[in-house]
Amino acid sequence: EYMQKGGANIIQVDVGRIGGITPWLKVAHAAEAFDMPVCPHFLMELHVSLVCAIQNGKYVEYIPQLDELTGAKMRIEDGHALAPSEPGIGIDWNWDA
Repeated sequence: EYMQKGGANIIQVDVGRIGGITPWLKVAHAAEAFDMPVCPHFLMELHVSLVCAIQNGKYVEYIPQLDELTGAKMRIEDGHALAPSEPGIGIDWNWDA
């Protein structure tokens, strides 16, 4: 409804709040139908790969305070976030932290 009525300019969908990857992709594709960019919120290591999978991905939020909670930081080169090449969803949780 927000997209249909022009109530948003950027869709900041969060995979952790929307119910997973499939619903996230559905929202991203709906945003594409309305020619709206997707700039996801939180879980940045996972969102890098998801943004790479859609045509209307614009930015990936980076929250440096969360780096201490993961074993590997999100890779950024020349201002671009790079999707991980390792298997999995991209988050290497530091369970001790």
